[in-house]
Amino acid sequence: MNRIGFLLALPATMLVPAHAEAAGEDRALIVVEGSRIETPTAVINSSAQPETALPPNALDLLETLPDVRAISTGGAGGTSFVSIRGAEPNFAQIMIDGVRVSNPSSSQGGGFDFAQIDPAMIEGVTIVPSSSSAVYGSDALSGVIAIRLATPTRGGITAGGGFIGDSKSDHSAAARFNFGWDNGGTLLTVSRSETGDLAGGSTLDRRQALMRVTQGAGRWDFSGFAMLGDSERSGFPESSGGPLFAANRAVERRGTRFLATGFSLRAPNEDAVRPVLRVGYYDDNVRANTPVIFPGVFSAVPALTSNTDYDRLQVAGDVRFRLTDTFDLLVGADFQRERATSTGTIDFGFQLPTFFAIERKQLSGFAEAAWRPLPDLKLVLAGRTDWLRDKAETTAQASIEYSPGNRGLTLFAGYGEGFHLPSLFALSFPLTANPNLKPERSISWEGGARWESGRTKIRASLFLNDYTNLIDFDPVLFTTVNRSATMIKGASISAEGKIGPQVEWNGSFTLLDFDSEVPLRSRPDRFGHARIAWRPIETLRIGGAATFNSDYVETSVPTGVIELDGHVAFDLFADWQASDILTLSLAMRNLGDAKWQDAVGFPAPGRVLRARIGLKF
Repeated sequence: MNRIGFLLALPATMLVPAHAEAAGEDRALIVVEGSRIETPTAVINSSAQPETALPPNALDLLETLPDVRAISTGGAGGTSFVSIRGAEPNFAQIMIDGVRVSNPSSSQGGGFDFAQIDPAMIEGVTIVPSSSSAVYGSDALSGVIAIRLATPTRGGITAGGGFIGDSKSDHSAAARFNFGWDNGGTLLTVSRSETGDLAGGSTLDRRQALMRVTQGAGRWDFSGFAMLGDSERSGFPESSGGPLFAANRAVERRGTRFLATGFSLRAPNEDAVRPVLRVGYYDDNVRANTPVIFPGVFSAVPALTSNTDYDRLQVAGDVRFRLTDTFDLLVGADFQRERATSTGTIDFGFQLPTFFAIERKQLSGFAEAAWRPLPDLKLVLAGRTDWLRDKAETTAQASIEYSPGNRGLTLFAGYGEGFHLPSLFALSFPLTANPNLKPERSISWEGGARWESGRTKIRASLFLNDYTNLIDFDPVLFTTVNRSATMIKGASISAEGKIGPQVEWNGSFTLLDFDSEVPLRSRPDRFGHARIAWRPIETLRIGGAATFNSDYVETSVPTGVIELDGHVAFDLFADWQASDILTLSLAMRNLGDAKWQDAVGFPAPGRVLRARIGLKF
């Protein structure tokens, strides 16, 4: 829940690289999503290198994936709003190479700020678009967003980098060094980016470094990484009305530092008995100084300061047994410890201190089974129990896939349960804490088909996600309570393919129907994307893309509840491989200079010309 909801209980608050070099394959880095045994058809995978016209941040990559709504709540300096099939952003578990990076100590109740990640670091994205707690534990209420980072190649030494600049003075630079050997490799990537005048009064200065190591040790494979990020941003506070409507022209200043690190050790996938060990650690420090939001249609929001430290340690292991050619069984266990400490103030005309410190531990046991009773039929069942201090939560997941004959058609259906522990913020923030909150819950149903013929792939599905026991703010009790419910039904279709050897295309469309006890912000009922690219010669690619969404409800203190217009934005892009060393790229973002606001009072950038120089040695 955002801070407006906690402090004022607004009636309409929420319920609570595109051109990087290809990386070599490495079986140690295989992360199966949706199941620890094999990837279900219902899971959505991006291409190896997400195709977007010179994206300024990771939100632009996510926006082109089926069933995902990804925007900034306040220009370049705002926070991320990333929703799977219309669910709350904090309902999705966010993972970077298997390490959980959702932060439940923030006033938003969880989620992750994707603007912290340089797109040059990303090799691919996987979406699990349904309740998945039986596989991933808590936080996977609506599904999973799994980011795959750039991977070291084996054999030889390579180096490269690039510089991007645009007509709004936004610029970024990245450098990469890869040292590989016969059975492993090391990758080091650093980047720096700084926004210009993309959105009035909103800026972001981001620095990032990634180190990745892979090593084969006999029949075992080891993979480890460390990713460090630091950012400084400024902008009008969320719900302030932004540069168009904010009466107070003072801006919020926010600094973020995070460390994500992890390693995995696994036996070959072809072994009859395949053990896997994973360790992940995430540390996040957020410092914020937010000015008062002057009253408008809604009451004023007092000025806030905060300095919050959060860290999570997770250790997980599992063993998959290939009992027969048609039956796999996997069992495993998981331990997680979370800690958060926060100091701050709220200005009610006097400085009221806000301090909390909390620790939470969770032990889990899980099992999965995959059975092929017929060559064309696959059944998967998963179950998990998470033990907390004084209670246990059990969730289940099941799927069926049927591929009749050799027609390229696969029919699938699935059921999933999810639960989301109350955020550490909701349990501990001094003014509104409620230590008796219950976990939020979800049940997901999905059915659909996937068809592949030659170079064309089409995926279509119908789904129903039922969220209950949701956490909301009670203005009478002035605390958080379990009371809300939301049902989201919808349909999704996505497709990709090639026309001859030179033209490739892809696109998606998602339709949602909401049945909610309270209005939902930033949730259009229709959205999607389309893209086409033509390669007239091997070294030149030219293309265009579009993203679109329908109208939706939003709120701000100055305006109250309003409806923001939908929009269609067109991009053009071109890449030229001038030589083995030099690549030149050009993109025109928002070609038609469309006018829209993703958040009230924060106009989207107009037409922006972006250029990139890439080098590889």
